[in-house]
Amino acid sequence: MLVARVTSRWNAYVARSPLRKMGHTALVAATTSLIAKSLGFIKEVVVASIFGLSGALDIYLVAFVLIGVPISILINAVQTALITHLAGASLTPNQEASRFVATSLMTLACLTVLLPIWLWALPYALPWLASGFSLDKRQALETALYWLIPYYFLNGFNLLGYGVLQAKGRYLANGLLPTVTPGVIILALLVWGAAGDWKALVVSLAIGSAIESLLLLAILYQHGQFRFRHRLDIKGINPIMTSSLALLPGSIMLTIGPVVEQAIAAAMGEGANAALAYGYKLPSALQGILLTAIGITALPYFARQLGQNESAYCLHSLNKLAFWLMAGGVFLILPLSFFSSDIVGLLYQRGAFDAAATTRVAPIQFAYFMQIPFALVAMLGIKVLAALKLNWLTSAYTAIAVLLQAVLAYTLSARFGISGIAWAATLVTALLAATSFFTARLTLLKLSP
Repeated sequence: MLVARVTSRWNAYVARSPLRKMGHTALVAATTSLIAKSLGFIKEVVVASIFGLSGALDIYLVAFVLIGVPISILINAVQTALITHLAGASLTPNQEASRFVATSLMTLACLTVLLPIWLWALPYALPWLASGFSLDKRQALETALYWLIPYYFLNGFNLLGYGVLQAKGRYLANGLLPTVTPGVIILALLVWGAAGDWKALVVSLAIGSAIESLLLLAILYQHGQFRFRHRLDIKGINPIMTSSLALLPGSIMLTIGPVVEQAIAAAMGEGANAALAYGYKLPSALQGILLTAIGITALPYFARQLGQNESAYCLHSLNKLAFWLMAGGVFLILPLSFFSSDIVGLLYQRGAFDAAATTRVAPIQFAYFMQIPFALVAMLGIKVLAALKLNWLTSAYTAIAVLLQAVLAYTLSARFGISGIAWAATLVTALLAATSFFTARLTLLKLSP
């Protein structure tokens, strides 16, 4: 009785304001994301204890980034366009289902065409992308890429499906389903991966993604997003494809960033890619929890408000959210940055991960911690620009940011080692945060009465 009364009053409080609704939704998203990120982090602790800063882990990490290039290019663009379309348009459930299926088939067809081209081109690019790898290590990398093909298609579909869940407010499922793959990887490593073989990571990744896809299909079907009565609405996806094309240049540049970082790290000796990855793990997990809450709620929220011509309220929401995100981010990183070395030792220093590895990883982690407040504001600004349908502008900002980051990563790594790559990302993220926020703010000011 008491629980029902409290729940009823809370729902009434939330319903009074669209911004409160967004905050409530973000809280649900953050909570589920926390569960997913926690399991993902446990996975990283298990990986660290088995692989340390080994060459086998370098192979897996580089292969994982490279096989994901076509996925990131297409899915980043299509997912944003799909969410904006489904959240902002007045569609029947049948139309929504038909357009999602048509979009998925179109995207997977493009991925199918891109894959052989990408695999054909990679051997020519590997001498640059993995310049620090030995011949045997480079051959193992090529093998790992082919082993990751099942994951390539499964992940492409999963990301589109998660876009639908975000657009329709299915935040609980959207947050909890990603726990499946890290759970499978943990079990596989405990049973099969004790020898430190990269194959254990690759196979378990594919199996986890397959299970995730089946569960996602079941949820989408249950909620009517994967069933329709008539033929596919091919013409209906024209707005989605048009928006995707506008977002594509930025998506391409955004995808290049991690590839360049891995290439720079690969030239810095054994275990450099692994050190960069471990330094990014905890900041990424914390940042991901917050970015998930912002990313999956801000775009549908601002798209709906702008669809109702509430630009003034959107401006108010943007200012308020940006202030609290920056303040909260700074409050979060101060103690974490100060104890960076202790945190790395506590989390990872066991098994194959020794004290020397801790010393190598700690400054990288520190630099990535400093990125968090700026990443939160940048995400908010980019999502508002996407809701405003200024896709060409987000693409331009992203392209400039990635190019600048590549130059800075190369320059700073020559002076500061691997941590220079992390500092480059932090500096560019700060610039992107300022640019995207003020552009979104000025645009909303012009639209406000």
